[in-house]
Amino acid sequence: MLSRVAENLYWISRYVERAENVSRLLDVGFHLELDATGLNGAAEGPGPIESVLTILACREAFERSHGTKERERDDVLRFLTFDRQNSHSIISMLGRARENARGSQETLSGEVWSQVNKLYLYLGSSKARKRFSTSPPRFYDTIKRACILFDGLVDATLPRTEVFHFLQLGRYLERVNQVSRILNVKLFGMREPGSVDAGGLRLVHWSSLLRSCSAYEAYLREHHEQIDPERVVRYLVLNSDFPRAMRFCVARCCESLREIAGGDGEEYGSEAERQLGRLDSELRYMDVEEIIDEGLSLFLTEVQDSCDRIGEEIHQAYFFS
Repeated sequence: MLSRVAENLYWISRYVERAENVSRLLDVGFHLELDATGLNGAAEGPGPIESVLTILACREAFERSHGTKERERDDVLRFLTFDRQNSHSIISMLGRARENARGSQETLSGEVWSQVNKLYLYLGSSKARKRFSTSPPRFYDTIKRACILFDGLVDATLPRTEVFHFLQLGRYLERVNQVSRILNVKLFGMREPGSVDAGGLRLVHWSSLLRSCSAYEAYLREHHEQIDPERVVRYLVLNSDFPRAMRFCVARCCESLREIAGGDGEEYGSEAERQLGRLDSELRYMDVEEIIDEGLSLFLTEVQDSCDRIGEEIHQAYFFS
């Protein structure tokens, strides 16, 4: 496969995953601000919607375009959704996904290409703007579902060749990175997991953390409706069955990179494969007590750094020309 095509495929999934992630974060943040107001006001510091700027590392870009004055919620929502000058906005990410898909259209199924194209065109339509204005939660739910449908079409319509595995590699590496960022920012300012008060506003925050990772219902089914901070961290980091848990995602990355390399599993085909294997082993054999003893924020930052290094190694091994 041409390196250009492989790179396009990898980034299509990363961009769609980011767009779905931003939509979910803004949807959860919108509801959390309403819940916090009902509990006698939100916690000090940036609100849930504004915290998305930190998760996406685009706070400085927002301040350059909007100033450092008190921020209006709608300003942040529009900046992260429709601002084409913001490379982290939903419309910018889906625009890049569409361009990459157009450049690799011959490798994709008609259904996959059509979904990316329709989603981008919808986002730029007056219908989307109207829905955003009248009901932001309904608007973001539409975007989330469309991105998830893209993932489903990839799984349902593509043979398990290099095309599929570059798409899957991009999706799950992006997901590991985003989940680690969400955890790091959402937990900032909260006490260590074992000592957090689970009542009142704290319970709302831990619930929103699970919702931010689409894990709320799955977690409650496994833990019998008890939201315990330490269990939440264990579930989102070390669970091997939940498709947004970091361990699950890293394992899928390893599978796809191994298929792309075409090796027998006895030796690493690239430095990217070696580093992914190391991260996979750490998550496989680590327990939550070790993570907390090390320092949760430090651990999450190290995971983000690992994802960045792995991304660079993937580029050098497969996309560099």
